[in-house]
Amino acid sequence: MKKNKDNLLFLLKPFWTYGKIYTIVTLFISIVISPISSISNVLFFQYIVDAVAVNESFKNILIIIFYYSIILLSVTIINYTYEGLYKERKMTEINQKINLEIYQNILKTDYKYFDNPEFYNNYTWVVKDYANKSSDAFNLSIDMLRSISIIVAMVSLLLMMGPGIILITIIQMLIMTFFEMNRNKLNIKKREQIIPSERKLNYVHRIFYQKDYAADIKTTNIKNYLFNMYEDNNKNKISIIKEFAGKLLTWRYAQGFIENIYTVGIMVYISYGLLVSEQLIGVGSFMSLMSANGQLVASFRGFFGFISQTNYLKLYAEKLRLFFNTPSTIEIYQEHPNIYSDIANSPFALNLENVSFSYENSDFALNNININIKPGEKIAIVGENGAGKTTLAKLLLRLYEPTEGHILYNNIPIAKYDISELRNKIGVAFQATNIYAFPLSSNLKLYANTSNNSLEQIIKNVGLSEILYKSSGNMETELTREFDENGIMLSGGEIQKIGIARLMTQQFGLIILDEPSSALDPFAEYELTKIIYDQANQSTTILIAHRLSMVRNADCIYVINNGEVCEKGTHDELIDAKSVYYDMFKKQSENYVEIDITKQ
Repeated sequence: MKKNKDNLLFLLKPFWTYGKIYTIVTLFISIVISPISSISNVLFFQYIVDAVAVNESFKNILIIIFYYSIILLSVTIINYTYEGLYKERKMTEINQKINLEIYQNILKTDYKYFDNPEFYNNYTWVVKDYANKSSDAFNLSIDMLRSISIIVAMVSLLLMMGPGIILITIIQMLIMTFFEMNRNKLNIKKREQIIPSERKLNYVHRIFYQKDYAADIKTTNIKNYLFNMYEDNNKNKISIIKEFAGKLLTWRYAQGFIENIYTVGIMVYISYGLLVSEQLIGVGSFMSLMSANGQLVASFRGFFGFISQTNYLKLYAEKLRLFFNTPSTIEIYQEHPNIYSDIANSPFALNLENVSFSYENSDFALNNININIKPGEKIAIVGENGAGKTTLAKLLLRLYEPTEGHILYNNIPIAKYDISELRNKIGVAFQATNIYAFPLSSNLKLYANTSNNSLEQIIKNVGLSEILYKSSGNMETELTREFDENGIMLSGGEIQKIGIARLMTQQFGLIILDEPSSALDPFAEYELTKIIYDQANQSTTILIAHRLSMVRNADCIYVINNGEVCEKGTHDELIDAKSVYYDMFKKQSENYVEIDITKQ
């Protein structure tokens, strides 16, 4: 019971945090205005019918109607004003803040958790259901309080008019609640079993929806795999629904049976009171009794429904709490005696000392990596795909923690830095550059708020000017056509140039280039190589590549093989060694004319 209470309070917390006045106003309308309206509806019909039955003067009947109309109009104005001018606006504001809370929590969540399917399942629940389930919990609680206030009002009336109905209704509601809680338990189990299939169904939907995959779908057999995945998981979902359908239907039949018994019992009680015992006097009393009973039943359903629905919300709340309570050691900074946040705008010295790392449930590992880089040096890291080059870059950004060893910037352990401040001094261009449905200028300003004049010079330097000419666009034209049919569409090479251009908007202590030329043609790669090496001594640079033509002029080249540094040296030294680097370079050179592009 305490756990259900904690879960409910967890879901209600955003409404109190972000909407105290809204919560108070809603409570007032629910526990004060609603009972007044209910009592008025019950008594009005009794007074009118009884007045007509005893030939009361028309003037007195009008007076009754007038008073009722005043109450009805007042309640209507309050409810309509609340619904039309206040509720939707406040709910939108609260939901907006709830979603911002999710996004902010993601920033505080360690990157490693996104490799964990269980965490990602919880994350999916949060993004999809946090705002909705908080709203459900709030509305459920308000309905419960409204139900209690109306129950008190209706019980007070029925104690005077038909006390037996109260006992019959309570017994029926207790039985119905027991049935409903068992149905909810089954629904929760069904939902848990269906979620993995739904995630895969949503994945298929996303693949068919996103433009990035359209060419593959039309030209390869991926559509067959997707159709098979869709069909298999739909079958699995349907089989789960079938599995639970009979059990759920049994409880539903039981509820229907009790509802019918209850209806018959109420009819017997009223008939006995009206015709046999003659305790009910007048048609007005009969109508008010039926009205009060109807509202009592609805209120009891709301009250007992609150109990069963709280149990149902428990599953959602537990998943949401797992997400928000996930312990992070990197993004939520654990204070050190001396925290370094004031980082100079100068090239970094970087040392990796016996750094090892492995992913959970994976055979992949980096072993005893030792790399020493002086301020302003340009070093290259090369190796076959899957050797660990990109993982090493993520360690340098402290997206992951080494399982062993140390990473030091300027002879200070990375863990002693304010990680946000450190990352602000590290510029990164990953192989898969992300482009956002923002104007071109905003896409280039991810690191710094640079003037448009400076941006125009930058895009000229990296060879991006043609994208404006071919699209008749400008710096404020949106990239992609997600929201603008006149948006600029980019090639793979142009996207990679955007990633490089971003790094020219400010001074970094370290620049990491992860396969920056994989989508570029040889001419564009040559120009990019010149740009990188012309920046000598302005930033320490790590160039990760498997195209060895880009790394020939690096101050030092580290070759990674099977997760280890197997050799290091300049290009000439590694060629003379005739080992792994020599073999890689020879294989890549076999299909090209032997030209030393760095001397052209």
